[in-house]
Amino acid sequence: MVSSAELSRKLIHLFNLIIPISYLVIVNDRVEMTIIMSILSIVFILVDYARMRVQIVKNIFNKLFNPMMRKHELDGKLTGATWVVIISVPMIYFFPKEIAVLSLVFMSVGDTAAAIIGRAFGKTMIGSKSLEGSLGCLGACIIALLILDLIPLSIGLSGAIMATIFEALPLNIDDNVLIPVASGTTMVLVSSFIV
Repeated sequence: MVSSAELSRKLIHLFNLIIPISYLVIVNDRVEMTIIMSILSIVFILVDYARMRVQIVKNIFNKLFNPMMRKHELDGKLTGATWVVIISVPMIYFFPKEIAVLSLVFMSVGDTAAAIIGRAFGKTMIGSKSLEGSLGCLGACIIALLILDLIPLSIGLSGAIMATIFEALPLNIDDNVLIPVASGTTMVLVSSFIV
């Protein structure tokens, strides 16, 4: 069963789509988008720092977001939202635009689908994750790939599969970092062989 806190967290996670969509349709220049995301990264890091050390900010943050935060976030680590903004900087700057956009979309929709479907229907466990959640992740990534139609299907599928694998792996690194880096790197490598 999906708790209301988890559902709220994942709906907010979908809001991360604003980054790749903005890069795709509003801010077309790579350097300009990198600068914008760098500034936002600094702001998010400062907010995270303040929520851990400034009582008034901590009180406001706790009232608004405490129920949906993970234990490590409550214990003083950066929030998932902060990691999303931070990882978008190298993804946008170093990766081809279409691949950067897809990687960030995979992170947003894939991770969301994995959590919601996994918690609602997950029965076949693979460590702490479920096969059903992983299939949800893969399905969401493929749907996004088909809707956006930015790169050849074979290249995009390699990224969707890698996003799914890294979402499921029990690594001690935030999914919001693992998924875009793994899927983006895979798509770059595969494209160098196919194109």
